[in-house]
Amino acid sequence: MVRTIKKDKTAGEKPKLICAECRISQNHVVLTSMEDCIDESNFESQKSYQIVQCLNCEALCFRSEYDDSESHAYDMETGEDFHWTAVDIFPHRTAGRFKIKDSFLLPPIVRKAYDELVDAMNAGQTILAGLGIRVVLESICVDLKAEGDNLFKKINDLLVKGAITKSDVSVLHKLRSLGNTAAHEAKPSSPEQLDLAMNVLEHLLLGTYLHPRLADTVFKT
Repeated sequence: MVRTIKKDKTAGEKPKLICAECRISQNHVVLTSMEDCIDESNFESQKSYQIVQCLNCEALCFRSEYDDSESHAYDMETGEDFHWTAVDIFPHRTAGRFKIKDSFLLPPIVRKAYDELVDAMNAGQTILAGLGIRVVLESICVDLKAEGDNLFKKINDLLVKGAITKSDVSVLHKLRSLGNTAAHEAKPSSPEQLDLAMNVLEHLLLGTYLHPRLADTVFKT
């Protein structure tokens, strides 16, 4: 086996990918790259590690691209041979799920749970995302010092403390059940369930933490 490391082989290329700041697909440019090339008998591969920049907002991210001599197949219907590559982007992102604005202002225990939940959502890990829903709820209860020996009682105590409304309680219990199913039955939630659950959680995070804090900053007396 012969391994060769090449620098900036893909520099200047302009891949199109979802920008975490613009939140839509944008043209990017590869600023610098390192290519790990392997040559064996009857097999060749290349993995490119790239720092890329959005050409619209100038945000940076990491991109890797892998392909090899076996990543191709013959399409019997068209009579054509097609080739594919595997691409990963970090931080992970999808067109439909981004972290809420100013999430860095969340309490550390809540922010860590929320960040990992978003990562699970964007990685398509539906069982872990279901578990993450429950973990975020638990972290909110811990931060707000909700009382009770289980999550059901803690959510109800949040109502007593005035942290949430009656309508919030019924919805949060549904999310609790979603997390229970993921935890005890290893059953994946549907994309629709997870998307709605994320919307509800983020509404709670905004109303409980972010909006009050930002209001204190913007509307100073």
